[in-house]
Amino acid sequence: MPKPRSRKPDPKAPRPARAPTPARKNWLLWLGAILLLTYFIYQPSLDNSFTNWDDNRYVLQNSTVTQPTLKSILTEPTSGNYHPLTMASLALNYALSGARPASYHWLNLLLHLANTALVFLFVRQLSGGRLWTTIVTALFFGIHPLHVESVAWIAERKDVLYALFYLLGLLAYLRYLGKRSWGWLTAAWVAFVLSVASKPAAVVFPVALLAIDFYRRRPFRLGLVLEKIPFVVVSLAAGVLTLMAQNTAGAVAAPHRWSLFEKILFASYGVVMYVVKLFLPLNLSAVYPYPAAEGARPGPKYYVALGALLIVLPTILYLFRRSRAVLFGLAFFFINIVLVLQFVTVGQAVLADRYTYLPYIGLFFALAWWLDEHPAPKLGRVPVRACLGLLFVALAAVSLVQTWKRCDVWQNSGTLWSDTIQKYPDQIFDAYNNRGHYYLTEGRFHEAQADLDHALALNARVPRAWANKGAVYAETNRPDSASVCFQRAIELKPDYAEAWSNLGGVRSRLDDLPGAVEDCTRAIQLNPAFRDAYMNRALVYFRMGEFEKAIADRKKAIELEPRNPTNYAQMGSIGLALTHLDRARDAIAAYDEAIRMAPAEDRPRLAEYYLRRSQAWRGLKERERALADAQAARRLGADVDSTYIRQLERLPTSAPPSSSPDPAAP
Repeated sequence: MPKPRSRKPDPKAPRPARAPTPARKNWLLWLGAILLLTYFIYQPSLDNSFTNWDDNRYVLQNSTVTQPTLKSILTEPTSGNYHPLTMASLALNYALSGARPASYHWLNLLLHLANTALVFLFVRQLSGGRLWTTIVTALFFGIHPLHVESVAWIAERKDVLYALFYLLGLLAYLRYLGKRSWGWLTAAWVAFVLSVASKPAAVVFPVALLAIDFYRRRPFRLGLVLEKIPFVVVSLAAGVLTLMAQNTAGAVAAPHRWSLFEKILFASYGVVMYVVKLFLPLNLSAVYPYPAAEGARPGPKYYVALGALLIVLPTILYLFRRSRAVLFGLAFFFINIVLVLQFVTVGQAVLADRYTYLPYIGLFFALAWWLDEHPAPKLGRVPVRACLGLLFVALAAVSLVQTWKRCDVWQNSGTLWSDTIQKYPDQIFDAYNNRGHYYLTEGRFHEAQADLDHALALNARVPRAWANKGAVYAETNRPDSASVCFQRAIELKPDYAEAWSNLGGVRSRLDDLPGAVEDCTRAIQLNPAFRDAYMNRALVYFRMGEFEKAIADRKKAIELEPRNPTNYAQMGSIGLALTHLDRARDAIAAYDEAIRMAPAEDRPRLAEYYLRRSQAWRGLKERERALADAQAARRLGADVDSTYIRQLERLPTSAPPSSSPDPAAP
């Protein structure tokens, strides 16, 4: 019997999916466990609110986010930082969910989870598949408490976003080294550009590539240098743009503020504290106060830190001189943290948890490799590996608890600044000023004034503290005192648009209407996109009987922030102004829109709009419509006079309304 002819496989036929090997399954299980644990401990952050620490500048009061254009995203720095891709991501959040914070926190957490996975893949590839080196590095990257600031703070989107592209670039570069494909080097360059566009701290990326070259024992040849030139060009351009943006915003301290030796002291202190907090992530704070006032001598602990660094660092380098993995880890840490060590004074903090987000990868890697490779089973009778393993288990447990707690600290501005004040009482101006502002927005005026007085006692030359105190006086019906505070803020900062607008509001209450218009107009000249100034001026114009101008300002306020949830109040005010102009049908159209936009829970406003629309219908002799709206207003709780209802009932019968008003579903 002839044998059946064997069929050649069809090269175009789809190949069956290859089942993962047991080893591959183990890797995936470990990665899944790390990601699940990281997600779990960051869950409290998903319920957090916006804070008043840059979240307003980055999102809520930033026209680049609320009214994005390609030009504004690409050309306008925010708070002294140029990061267009970060602003584009925040604009996307705003387009999807407006001023509701949940989506921002979700995206930050998803980016952090993606970064944790990328760290896992990067270390696995870099280490040649060392399981425990990979697990320890990725685990502590995911759960370490110092990373909470980068994840739970909406305005710090730039950290998690730039890290995403930075790590993708490192992975692409490792592929390039393995395959010698220029396509992978190009991919690394593109990822680097996106990382720089997310946060300028990525400018050190080319140096990190050199560290990988050292670790991989690449011969130092001309080609190795030439392939880095496109990366260096981007770094130089980004560095220039960053310094220009920081100088414009005043974030770069004057060169004479600290001497070179003092900067070395602060840098040494920073390095030591970052290492200490890696092992002891306790007493964490949103702000670590500067070690000394300008002109004062730094305390002994800064000299101790310098001495410790000068002794310990050379010792470590000598002991591990033959371990390229440990040396690479240390180099990666220093490369990525050097820009925030106050050698070049960018920013206002000597320390910040967020500065460790990428640099800690180097320290985690060095420690994990050392545990995986070097310790002998015993040192005398002491089981070194077991003891160090227990130490890392304890650190993981502490990290889980601390990370959960730090997420709760970022719940809102009140919890954030209360925690900071508890850690550093009577030291940090911003903590008292920002908590005072939070109390102001919550209507806790006595506590707000106490905090603002405390802030001004620490530094009386900061205009925003005077403006906040003026707002407290305005809210507690003390317009004269409020006027003094706003004028003081303007003396300190003549281009302070918010203070000019608030001064206009106070002058209106003091019946200085021309002065109020002048102040609000000045605020608009300083900031043509300042919505509150248009609203304040509209109020003054209305009181002056300038109804057309009041309507124009209300419309401008809506135009500036078309997604603002309070725009229904602007439409209601437009309707009232139109009523005063005897334009009943236009007023009715405005009230229609106000009722459509108003939330169901704002029953008093809805009742007011139904009643006003009823009055407009009455002016047009539309009996049925006027009566239906009056009854709807009454159902919503308005005190509709029975005499008014009887007057409507005596009107001649008109055509029935096209649809009955439904106050339960505006």
